[in-house]
Amino acid sequence: MSDQKKDTASKTTGKGRATPTRKEREAANIKPLVGNKSKEARASNRDQQRDARLKARAAMMAGEEKYLLPRDQGPQRKIAREVIDGRYTLIEGLMPLMVVFLVVTSITPAAANNIITLVMIIALVVVSMEATIMNRMIVTRIKEKMGATTKVRKGTWFYVFTRGMQPRPLRIPKPLPRRKTK
Repeated sequence: MSDQKKDTASKTTGKGRATPTRKEREAANIKPLVGNKSKEARASNRDQQRDARLKARAAMMAGEEKYLLPRDQGPQRKIAREVIDGRYTLIEGLMPLMVVFLVVTSITPAAANNIITLVMIIALVVVSMEATIMNRMIVTRIKEKMGATTKVRKGTWFYVFTRGMQPRPLRIPKPLPRRKTK
């Protein structure tokens, strides 16, 4: 009789439900990898990402250090931008000049193309010399502001050249200082 009491006691004190099958347990463990896939959730997620991108772009255009591209970050690059954006340069005219050269070489005879090519090479040399002069100005200004022992970041000449070549309205971050007029 004591065996029967133990059996009935264990049956009533159990978990009170049937053990789930393996198929039921596996189905309960399945979770979506991406999250909520409903149409509304995707749309709201897309809107949030778009808002975040727009805020980051606005901050980058305003020149906030956190949002700038790595090539534009740092106090040395800020000084370089101030020098480049603060004056008129021949570098700015290189891109339109190259477009004009391309059009002219396509419509002129071959004899004239040699002269045009020579003029293009001279223009590149002049612009490279100007970039070198501006680079030296930037290096001296960096050493004045940050100390004579400051190591100048690599690639400053190329940064001067590429930023100077960009049309002024398309530069990122936007040029802050006004150009000097004499």
